[in-house]
Amino acid sequence: MQRTDFHFKGLAMLGLFFLPLFFTHLSAQTLFELISSSKAYPVSHRGISEEQPVENSLIGIEKVLLSGIDFFEVDVRKNADEELYLLHDETLDRTTSGLGRLDSKSNGDLAGVQLKITGEPIPTFQSFLDFARNDSLWIMLDVKEPILDEVLSQTKAAGLDSRSLILTFDRKRAQEALGIEGDFLISVLVTRMEDLHFYQELFRSRRFLAYVPKDAEISLFQAVAGEGVPILTDVMGEVDRKAIEDEGESYRDFLKERKINLLVSDNPLLLQKSVR
Repeated sequence: MQRTDFHFKGLAMLGLFFLPLFFTHLSAQTLFELISSSKAYPVSHRGISEEQPVENSLIGIEKVLLSGIDFFEVDVRKNADEELYLLHDETLDRTTSGLGRLDSKSNGDLAGVQLKITGEPIPTFQSFLDFARNDSLWIMLDVKEPILDEVLSQTKAAGLDSRSLILTFDRKRAQEALGIEGDFLISVLVTRMEDLHFYQELFRSRRFLAYVPKDAEISLFQAVAGEGVPILTDVMGEVDRKAIEDEGESYRDFLKERKINLLVSDNPLLLQKSVR
């Protein structure tokens, strides 16, 4: 994969002392161990901050990585040639120089299309996997289309299944993910204790993560934590916006009565600074 000039300049900035510590930390734990032993481990949703929303961009990911964040959410979709790309929306309109649905575009159609902010080509999923493997990232996969088997098979072939978390938001999708071979960590949506009990029976001895919505009752967060299940949620929207104004106090307030292991944010650096 062709690497950016930013990559090499950024690595030099990190220095010979910091890099060994950084990568030793990453390789020292499994993904489940990392999450279950962490308090509000930050996940970058769309770049460094809401003011710099560089989403599904290798340049954006690299910039955030060099700032100290190593967990990233990406969205995966398929084009007309059945190539997997990083793109949140069904269409190219919002984030790229192109127009129209991704699934109507061939690889040739996409050759000259660039991300609006960085000017880079739309990353293929394989180029992202190559990047992630070289830089030892933790990966959160959001796959909205019926291509889960393809996405996870490609991730496993790259040797990154043990570093990857797959989001699921209904029971059918969770069952589908559970049936795909690999050491993926699966996140399941828990909006009530009945959901948690269903997934405990479904997964049996296999470890999983509970995605508890941020607006759920605090008692649900506490009950899930009491079952020993690590919790994932997000603070995107109101909490993220308020945290900018109050210099992170909103993050600390949110976490006072909630035991959160993994926290997705549009302001991951501010989040990390506020809760560490």
